[in-house]
Amino acid sequence: MSATAEAYTGPLGELKEGVEHLLKTLDPLSVFGNRFHPTRIASFGEWTLSINTVYFLISAIVVVWIGFAVAKRMSIVPKGRLMNAFEFLVEFVRNNVANIIKHDQRKYEPFLLTCFFFILISNLIGLIPGVHPGTGIIGGTLALAITVLVYFNAVGMKAKGGLKYWLGLVPNGVPVWLAPIIWIIEFVSMLLRPITLALRLFANMYAGHIILGIFGLLTGLFAEATLIHHSGALIAASPAWLLLLIAMYVLELVVAFVQAYVFSLLTAVYIDGAVSGH
Repeated sequence: MSATAEAYTGPLGELKEGVEHLLKTLDPLSVFGNRFHPTRIASFGEWTLSINTVYFLISAIVVVWIGFAVAKRMSIVPKGRLMNAFEFLVEFVRNNVANIIKHDQRKYEPFLLTCFFFILISNLIGLIPGVHPGTGIIGGTLALAITVLVYFNAVGMKAKGGLKYWLGLVPNGVPVWLAPIIWIIEFVSMLLRPITLALRLFANMYAGHIILGIFGLLTGLFAEATLIHHSGALIAASPAWLLLLIAMYVLELVVAFVQAYVFSLLTAVYIDGAVSGH
């Protein structure tokens, strides 16, 4: 057996198999994610409920539970860790996200808060080992982005009227002969917004899951090799890999918060553009 073949039957082989399994499990190119179980709905054929969708539903349940729990404990002066944490996050979204909207800010705060908390909870749940997060596949983030697209267009038409809203895609002062070209450019740009929203959130979360998975594999391999060979170098390296893995988890916690903030912030920008005048 060649040296290369022996290398791939040892730790390197285990790492290679682990990474391949990790990539296959996360399935980044799947719109629906890995299948959880198929359900047949009348004559509409087979409808697949993916495990990513299951965790999306779990995230929604957690957000609703937090809402009810906070509503029961609501008081003038927040008491308890849950209430203080919730109050801090609500104030953060109000002062750093919703304040971008110049007109009727309070009207759109519930939607922005829902986006922020749902994405934050989904991201945090996705950091649990073995979980298949909805924000880790492009289908999940695209669904969120399309929801934002529908929402800001709906509130824009409600605020300005349908015809005025769509004609308002062209800024004031544009020459008449140039207006159709500008309108097409603005319309296409608007349709691209959910794609950029979805890709930004998906790419950051998916990359984080891959990095954590690989560092977890390396930590396990070093620990296994340490138990087998009792090498001084391996004994020293194993805790270092573990500390590095913990540091990466802390970093991903920050990324989970930042991505929820960025998604909500861009949503507020789109809402403001839809309801405000040019």
